[in-house]
Formats: sequence, structure tokens, C-alpha cells
Amino acid sequence: MILSTHAIVGGALASLFPSHPVAAFAAGFASHFAIDAIPHCDYPLRSISLGLGARNKILLNPALFRDLALIGFDALAGLAIAIGIFATPMTLVAIVAGALGGMLPDPLQFVHTLYPHEPLASLQRFHLWCHTKRHLDWRIGISSQIAFVTAMVGAAFGIKYWPSLSLGGLI
Repeated sequence: MILSTHAIVGGALASLFPSHPVAAFAAGFASHFAIDAIPHCDYPLRSISLGLGARNKILLNPALFRDLALIGFDALAGLAIAIGIFATPMTLVAIVAGALGGMLPDPLQFVHTLYPHEPLASLQRFHLWCHTKRHLDWRIGISSQIAFVTAMVGAAFGIKYWPSLSLGGLI
């Protein structure tokens, strides 16, 4: 999944824990692995490799700047959308925590390629184990991510604002 998908899903889950930023972060972080198991597509990176055994060296070249711009735009767009949909002045910290938690495992994959030691090695093995092995065509992959995000946003609002769905008032 792309970072914006992870951020919006993390923000949706965080909206269920508006006064608990640590729980919101944990929910976003855990959601990353769950939704990476769903077949999807990712955008191609030209200067960064994240697969098993990947070792990156940071070389300042146009491909690196393109990748950083793409990753940065994706992450900031997802964060902005999550904040725009779910945050209020009282819940901003929790929403940001959930969105950042949802995105964090992917940058940690990159850090692992630079520093392939524990605890990052175990996290990388877990991430690769969870990640789908089936990649979709970009048209279906983008459509499915939009549909999934829409469903998650709807579910979060449904649970939050429809009392009979809120686990008996626990949320």
C-alpha cells in the first residue's frame, strides 16, 4: 500500500482513540501489517530497494531526489487527508500519532537496508512475511486502495457516530 493509504487508515483507527495518542499510534502501526497483506500495487522507486537482502547506499542523484519527492508527497498528502477528515483541535495529536504509526514500518524498511541489525532485522522479516506476494495492475491497485480507504473512513465514522456499533459504548 502507498503511504497515504497507511496514513488515512491509521488516522481512521486513531479517531476511535481520540484521547489516547499512544493507543492511536499502536493501532496505526499494527494496521500497517494487516493492510499490507491485501493485494495492492506500489509506485516504483528508482533509487531505493526494500526487498529481502536489499542494501542501499545513499547516492545523491536525480533518481534519489525523484524518489524522495514522491515519498514525501505521498506521506504529506496522507497525513493532510487524515487530519482533514478526522482531526479536531482536541484530537489532533492522536490522529497524527495514528497516521504516523501507520506509515512508520515502511521508512523502517529503508533504515534496515542501511543498518541490517536487530531489532530492525526481525521487524523486516515480519513485514515481508505479512506483505502480500500478489501485486495488482496499477489501475486495479489504485482503485482498490481508494475503495479500501473509503470503506475504512466510513467504518470509522459509523463506529464513532452510530452508538449501536460502538461496542456498547466502550469506544
